[in-house]
Amino acid sequence: MNVRSPVNESLLSQRLAALEAAKSWAPNVLPELERFIRTADDYDLLRVNPIQYGGAVRMSEADAIELFVHAAKVGLFDMDWLLICAYCPQVAGSFRELDQVHPRFQCAFCNAINDVALDDYIQVAFTVSSGVRDIIFRHPERLSVEDFYLRYNFSKGFIAPHGMTHQQLVAALSRGFADIEAHEHRSFDFDVTAGRFEVLDLSHKLLLVFFANGEPAEPQGTLVQLESGRFHVPDRPTAPKDMVLGDGRFSFRQTADLSPGKHTIRIENRTDDRGRFWFVQYPPGFAPHLVEYEPFLSGKRLLLTPSFRELYKAQLVDEGESLNISDMTYLFTDLKKSTPLYESVGDVNAYFLVRQHFEILNRIIRERSGAIVKTIGDAVMAGFERPQDAVHASIEMVEELSRFNRTASRPLGLKVGVHRGRAIAVNLNDRIDYFGQDVNIAARVQGLADVNEVCISATVMEAPGVADIVKSRSVSCNYENLKGVGQKMEVHRITIPPAQA
Repeated sequence: MNVRSPVNESLLSQRLAALEAAKSWAPNVLPELERFIRTADDYDLLRVNPIQYGGAVRMSEADAIELFVHAAKVGLFDMDWLLICAYCPQVAGSFRELDQVHPRFQCAFCNAINDVALDDYIQVAFTVSSGVRDIIFRHPERLSVEDFYLRYNFSKGFIAPHGMTHQQLVAALSRGFADIEAHEHRSFDFDVTAGRFEVLDLSHKLLLVFFANGEPAEPQGTLVQLESGRFHVPDRPTAPKDMVLGDGRFSFRQTADLSPGKHTIRIENRTDDRGRFWFVQYPPGFAPHLVEYEPFLSGKRLLLTPSFRELYKAQLVDEGESLNISDMTYLFTDLKKSTPLYESVGDVNAYFLVRQHFEILNRIIRERSGAIVKTIGDAVMAGFERPQDAVHASIEMVEELSRFNRTASRPLGLKVGVHRGRAIAVNLNDRIDYFGQDVNIAARVQGLADVNEVCISATVMEAPGVADIVKSRSVSCNYENLKGVGQKMEVHRITIPPAQA
């Protein structure tokens, strides 16, 4: 179903003007965005993936993310944090604020137990503001039952397994959709094969799983009554069942057994609301695997976007929660013996020099798609999505500060360390910070560096592209004892000569 809802002309013009005033944009960026808002189908304006949008209009990923972050700030789009089930393409939760995101959840569609991280199944997407254009997907109750499941509840960009198209996958598993109005009853005939046969009403977040085993039986019948908060099956006993299937853990809330063969399922809706049903047949031995997606804006990447950190300072992790990050690169810097600097040139002059050094580092970090997490005295902690960006940034910092020293009243000596690994994102002092053993290791690796040196761990050196970045430089490798780490670690030391004029 392709629908194109009307645009609120005055509000669109007002908010486009605010976006234009927010920063300097390339010539075609805002006209292209306006065209998209005006002419795209309603579905295309639901949960827009800025990376996919950027590819369609020939914008870089970073520029496209920047555009949508600012567009959300001025009210053209709503920014949503999406919890995506790792074992099916269900949007398990959609939240406007980061502090509402809870990564441990059970999927209503497949009953999988999820414990997701900011870099895998927490996606950030943008839906056109209802004031600007009130798309039909703002009113899921008005959608057909097929669109309710396959377009509204399913996330975009998932890659169907085994080279199948989305249509082929649905055709292979689906046995039908039905809306059943309040206090209505209907009967459905199925040829149930061995495996799992499921009755789903996602409007009430209910799933009934039938395990079909054994020899085919004579025609059977089962009555399923939709009641408030549950399915009641008077014809056969139901029970919860915990299982490990494929890559995941599943805690089915209601299961029953039946024999394969001809089967009539009678649905009675005893509630005052419409039930929205999907009947699904999984073959024997069906093993769920982690769902793959086309490139998307992850929660991790958004937190490393400087404009997000600047424009959405109130968006913080819930104080009672922490969000896992599976893979991030941490860069730490420090100035060599900055205390004597304050003693030799005075507090005001020293502070001016240090501020200039911060400006240099901040510019390079942003240009390399990183973000400053915090400053600690004269030191910086930064985060990067890709190790190669962090290594490029670390070398450029040392070289740029070397050039700066030619005209500075006192030379500044920079030491840099880079490490890659896990962390948790937390709320600390009204900002997002990162903690964990790998963050501590990154700080220890920096402590090994001398002036005009970058120390990087083996996990960084082994990342794609890093060896090529440093191959023309003076690099030595040693096994170092790091405080708080129980064993020696391989650390690569890059010595950077003074920059040429």
